[in-house]
Amino acid sequence: MDNFFLEVDHIFVCTTKEADSISVLQKVGLHCSNQQVQHVEHGTASKIIFFENTYLELIWIEDKDLIEQQSAQTGIQTLTRLHKQHTGASPFGVGLRRKSEQSKVVSDSSLSWAETMRCLRRATPTRKSISFAAENFVNQQEPFCFMVPDSIALTAWLDPSSTTHQHLISHPLGVRKLTSVKITIDSDKDLTDAMSLVCTNSAVTIERGESPLLELTFDEGVKEKKLDVRPFLPILLKY
Repeated sequence: MDNFFLEVDHIFVCTTKEADSISVLQKVGLHCSNQQVQHVEHGTASKIIFFENTYLELIWIEDKDLIEQQSAQTGIQTLTRLHKQHTGASPFGVGLRRKSEQSKVVSDSSLSWAETMRCLRRATPTRKSISFAAENFVNQQEPFCFMVPDSIALTAWLDPSSTTHQHLISHPLGVRKLTSVKITIDSDKDLTDAMSLVCTNSAVTIERGESPLLELTFDEGVKEKKLDVRPFLPILLKY
């Protein structure tokens, strides 16, 4: 615990395909990728918002039948989280990566946009590519946590010195780096040991509340400003 080697790679939020869920983030000053990431084999699609050290992914249903097939094969109950308002499941997921000093970071990256999209498709949670804890895997009331292999972690391909990548992480709002993640869950069920370990080591903070909420603090919150994008998305931005 004194040498916790994991940090947040990216966060996903289960939402709907309605344009408002995405456009509201653009209206408040975040640059959202125009291209959708199609997770064809999983029956979902998503859009991405990149930052210097992480990215936020909005995921929605494209093919309900495919999602049900994948759930039967992998045990990952994606549909339960996508239907959060009816199931009480947490709509959030947290991808964890090894800290950069403990993994080889690729520098001077020249990945094209198409190659970047392939990286993101491979980063989609699947039973084959992730490993965390069985207890968290089945606890729908807490955020779904998964480990991202070094080869597809954000730090393996995002190069802030690349002109193309600079465009991805430049936001009219002026935010650059995610420095804190707090997730509210509307459940009194005890956290799993694995989730508690993540919280103890400050990767993520979990609080109890009346409804799910993702609070993202950027750049240590130096400007002391807040943007609440509810009811479109259960997200509060601090910067």
